[in-house]
Amino acid sequence: MRIFWWCFGLVFTLGAVPARAHSPMPGAEGFYIGLIHPFSTPSQALLMFGLGLLLGSFDTKKVRWLLGAFVLATFIGLFLGPGSNQLEAAMFALAFFACAWSALIPGKLLPIAVMLPVIGGLLIGMVSVPDPGPTTDRVITMTGSMLGANIGLLYIWGIIIVVKERYTWKWVEIAFRVVAAWLGAISLLMLALQFAASDVAQISAVEAISVVLHERL
Repeated sequence: MRIFWWCFGLVFTLGAVPARAHSPMPGAEGFYIGLIHPFSTPSQALLMFGLGLLLGSFDTKKVRWLLGAFVLATFIGLFLGPGSNQLEAAMFALAFFACAWSALIPGKLLPIAVMLPVIGGLLIGMVSVPDPGPTTDRVITMTGSMLGANIGLLYIWGIIIVVKERYTWKWVEIAFRVVAAWLGAISLLMLALQFAASDVAQISAVEAISVVLHERL
């Protein structure tokens, strides 16, 4: 496993090219934007890290099912989008469930746990669909988003596995469960703020209508 990760990092290092102020290939800027899009908002970032912790809690032989489900779901989600702002709450909720799973029952109930990366992949794919524009540019950006989501999840899982293999102390496993619990609490708090903001907006709208009606009458 260590040799695999060393080779993986070596390929990316050797494939690096000098930085340029402007992209040498038309449309490549959209690809780079799509590449970091799965981590560009708190809801997406929390969901990605939550799913990464979920994958890291399972045996490496079983992770292929979770990764495969996420890849397929992300691809399908791109065709179901574009997603609306209402998906923010869904991503925070799913991030909470993924983190809670990793903290409370890590590495268990794989047939049920596989539904989390499936739903997560669909949500990430749906919110990764760019605004209307030239078809080629949109395809390039969506391709970057899909690669960014899957490579990002692979890296998060890989870092967790490397840490667990290098440091085999019992407290390392406990530390990851604590991290999952903290991220789950943050996700739940962000979810509550989403509903609180919605309620405030509704109250403000009602008050505004009441003021208008009062002035008219």
